[in-house]
Amino acid sequence: MLKENNINIEELINEISNRNLIERFALFVWGLLLYAASFTVFFARYNIVNGGSTGLSLLVKEFIDIDSSTFVFIFSAITLIIGYFLLGKKATIKTVFGVILLPVFMKFTEIFPIIFNFYISSLFLTIFFGGIIMGLGNGIIMKSGFSTGGFQTIYQILYKYFGMSIGKSTLVVNGVLVLVGGVFFGFGNALYALVGLYISSIVTDRIMLETSASKTFYIVTDKYKEINQYITDTLGHSATIMQGKGGYSDDRKKVLMCAVPNREYFMTKQVIEAIDEDLFFLVTDTYEIRGGM
Repeated sequence: MLKENNINIEELINEISNRNLIERFALFVWGLLLYAASFTVFFARYNIVNGGSTGLSLLVKEFIDIDSSTFVFIFSAITLIIGYFLLGKKATIKTVFGVILLPVFMKFTEIFPIIFNFYISSLFLTIFFGGIIMGLGNGIIMKSGFSTGGFQTIYQILYKYFGMSIGKSTLVVNGVLVLVGGVFFGFGNALYALVGLYISSIVTDRIMLETSASKTFYIVTDKYKEINQYITDTLGHSATIMQGKGGYSDDRKKVLMCAVPNREYFMTKQVIEAIDEDLFFLVTDTYEIRGGM
């Protein structure tokens, strides 16, 4: 599969991305259903602006008589077209399914409260459980490798052309939406929205097996040049190469240390394992990164 010292990183990434494609797509659909249900059952009924295109749809309904699912589809389709020209085909092709399926599931889950006679007297508990289910759905979606589009595409554009991190873009956009939601629906609703977003983010991190913003890899390998090339050229991150010595074997090997964002953890892990099947690596949570070399 891989020739010694002649590794095509792009082909390797494509090969890994195509593995278990049906399984990952099924996971993506399940995540979309949970996400849509959390919005229609828990947030939309009480006009809780939860951020993203779904939250924006609640604000738009104040001015235009348009169904939330219809608005989300139109908005996501527009961003998909923009993303195609600004980000390229590969960056947007996995978004197509999300653009189509999320609005469909939003419309479908509108019958859930009727079928299950769903009612919770406490608004706090409603938002609490809504945040948990939304976090589950969002975490599963992220883990599948697909995307719902919409603001996710906008975040990628901001990162590519303006260097604004996806985390910061998400914080700014959701913050503005929640604030505007407070103006129209009351600041009590805005506080509930913040609670829902906070709970959702915690659950999403747990689903992704992540508790920090980044992961740091310590990689012991004979193919440190190829792995270093992947980290620096493909991922665009820096790596530190150190000299290591086995405490038992007394063998000397190169040790690579690099930090990657959580969203790149699974792909990085699979790529370096494909480059060197005999490597040894250790991964730790990283809460703060400062400086570089």
